[in-house]
Amino acid sequence: MKAIKLIAAVCRKCKRYYPSYKKTPEEPKVIVHIPHSSTVIPKVFRQEFLVKEKDLQKELLCMTDWYTDELFACSDCHMVIHNVSRLVCDPERFLDPDEESMWPKGMGMYYTRTSDGERMKKSPLSSKEGWQAYARALAIYQKHHNRLKSAVGQQVERYGKALLIDGHSFSASALPYEFDKNLQQERPDICLGADTDFTPESLLAFAKEYFTQQGLCVAVNTPFAGTMVPEPFYSNKDKRVCSLMIEVSRSLYMNEKTGEKLDSFHEIQAKLQRFLQKLRKMHSDLLCM
Repeated sequence: MKAIKLIAAVCRKCKRYYPSYKKTPEEPKVIVHIPHSSTVIPKVFRQEFLVKEKDLQKELLCMTDWYTDELFACSDCHMVIHNVSRLVCDPERFLDPDEESMWPKGMGMYYTRTSDGERMKKSPLSSKEGWQAYARALAIYQKHHNRLKSAVGQQVERYGKALLIDGHSFSASALPYEFDKNLQQERPDICLGADTDFTPESLLAFAKEYFTQQGLCVAVNTPFAGTMVPEPFYSNKDKRVCSLMIEVSRSLYMNEKTGEKLDSFHEIQAKLQRFLQKLRKMHSDLLCM
């Protein structure tokens, strides 16, 4: 009886190691960050909005990065998707007003103004309820950033590097909240957002070549610039993390007046997903140093 138990114990111990000889070693995953696709506004925040329902829906239509969670969907990637509307909390804004250029426009982490500058929400300074709403938004912000930091940290710990794609869309015409320079520029099909510390030239060149070969007009840091890197990797300028923002013109895949998908939606989706698959297969050796 003791011999049988001993053999069983040895077999259980061996099973811990046996799969490693049978399975293909896991490869690094591309992290896909989708911050602005949600239209969800929890009821707890509704009382802070001053605009009428039809005006709120209009604002959601022009400010949401519609369908980016579908366009950039990748089963082989690590998806980090913000689950509430940016009108509640924008995870791509710096919390420090000195670092974030959109705070003076009422469009920092906690939006109080619409895209055309009208008052959208009560000031959090105006009431106890306002402070509570702001605190809830801040908690959502921090929870999202913890998820993103964890995703990046796990890749860095396991593989010594992490590759992040920041997925967005933008309107075919400049919106009133945008800076004056955008009003003078033609809008591309694809905007690639790059950061001098976190976007290697090889990654940027690869993306430019790929999307150009797909018949799309590509611009770098126009109309929007930069890309997401979570803390503490951003402040530390951690070279083990590389990141690229990809912004897609909504006119390519949706009717911007109604929010409905165009027939071309699946074509654009396929092009984006092929790009993500190519990045994954490249093992990112040429992308992160």
